[in-house]
Amino acid sequence: HEYAADHRVLRAISEIALRAGEAAQATEYARSAINPGSPDAGQWIHLAICLIAAGSRGEAAVALQEAEAHSMATADGAALLASVYVRVDEHEQALRWYQRAIELEPRNAKHHFSLAATLRFLGRLEDAERACDSALAIDPREFEAFLIRADLRTQTADNNHIPEMERALAAGAAPYMGEVMLCHALAKECEDIGDYPRSFRYLARGARLRRRHLSYDVRQDLQIFDELMSRYSPAQLSASRADGFDSSLPVFVLGMPRTGTTLVERILASHSDIRSAGELPDLPRLMATLADRQVPGSASNPKALVEASLKLDMAQLGRQYVDSLAVRAGESRRAIDKLPFNYLNVGLIHLALPQATIIHVTRDPLDTCYAIYKTLFQRAYPFSYDLEDLGRYFVAYSRLMDHWHRCLPGKICRVSYEAMVAAPEQESRRLIEACGLQWEEGVLAFHDNPTPSMTASASQVRRPIYSSSVGKWRNYARELEPLRRLLQEAGLVPQS
Repeated sequence: HEYAADHRVLRAISEIALRAGEAAQATEYARSAINPGSPDAGQWIHLAICLIAAGSRGEAAVALQEAEAHSMATADGAALLASVYVRVDEHEQALRWYQRAIELEPRNAKHHFSLAATLRFLGRLEDAERACDSALAIDPREFEAFLIRADLRTQTADNNHIPEMERALAAGAAPYMGEVMLCHALAKECEDIGDYPRSFRYLARGARLRRRHLSYDVRQDLQIFDELMSRYSPAQLSASRADGFDSSLPVFVLGMPRTGTTLVERILASHSDIRSAGELPDLPRLMATLADRQVPGSASNPKALVEASLKLDMAQLGRQYVDSLAVRAGESRRAIDKLPFNYLNVGLIHLALPQATIIHVTRDPLDTCYAIYKTLFQRAYPFSYDLEDLGRYFVAYSRLMDHWHRCLPGKICRVSYEAMVAAPEQESRRLIEACGLQWEEGVLAFHDNPTPSMTASASQVRRPIYSSSVGKWRNYARELEPLRRLLQEAGLVPQS
């Protein structure tokens, strides 16, 4: 109490609350900690971080503008401001502040790497490659720069970074993620030049190393799939049909990663009445928050969370989700939520938002699994680093999606990557029709859309539709044979 007016104490309390996951309380203390007479921009940046955690991204952007008006004399401060701008999708602002960080501290490789990542989001791929080169010239152990640089373009036999990366790998890469990143980058560049055996050797080496450092048991995920199919039965889904929030704003684009969800998102977002909100954690976050209030402890117990989710006030969940989405939608009639693993939440979406559009993107199972296996997601999709884990997970996912399609006939628009590649206009027209909108020719020029992309496909979406990824798994048929047999036994691929 005697410290109540001390802004530093209030800020410290806010930081403790934020670490404890109490975003609303952290925001309240962060507001109280603001000292208008202080030149410290950090107080506004901290408030913005709290607001983002609380789901108030619009207010966070305003707080960041306040931060700009205060002292920003250090490179670390400029880089922090830039990183928070990224979190509110203000990438041009982030670019400006990363450039400022480099001006203040030109020999810091991390600033150059952060600049490269932002340039990649914005589609400025040649500039991003130069920024990666700068980062690695300063510090050859800025390993993530190797990873994103490899993905910025198709490498050629005459123009690649393979010898440089092999030297870096031979020199040793600590911590272990440096080796993982180098292996994945080498796999990508070796694939580009057609050296498939060497590509897979590096890929398998990196994946094995990553898997060894994960505490993951695929059986736990498979139990959740079974629980979802049991709890969200056809009877349950039909009985609660009228209980949700009536809004046609949301368009959910979902499916396994690397199936073309970003391609579909970019096509849709090239329509004048559709805006992409990116991969939003909002729906699962709101569901977990509401469920935990009703059944304390359920948010940290996935099986209990499935059961608790069916007891929610679906109209309340839908309303809160739409309120959050509307901030990102602006004046657009439709807004895309492209969180791929919303395939877990199809039943919940139907109950909470019965007027939402659900688009399920599919791809050849072996192409899908190989594309997932070769992608370093780092903090997501822990099943992706072992072919048996991956195969078992994919089989369970396929069963779940078949369940949703059976339970909700006509509710889910299914589109395949191969169909998009073979007949882009026909499939694009079908997607726009599924969203209840009139066709626009500009939809076909999705690759010219300047909107930032922060997905694993950030480089690929800058190109027109191409077919070179169809059937790519066949280059590794021998190495992928155990996976093929597993999928074949589940009836997902034909006999060889």
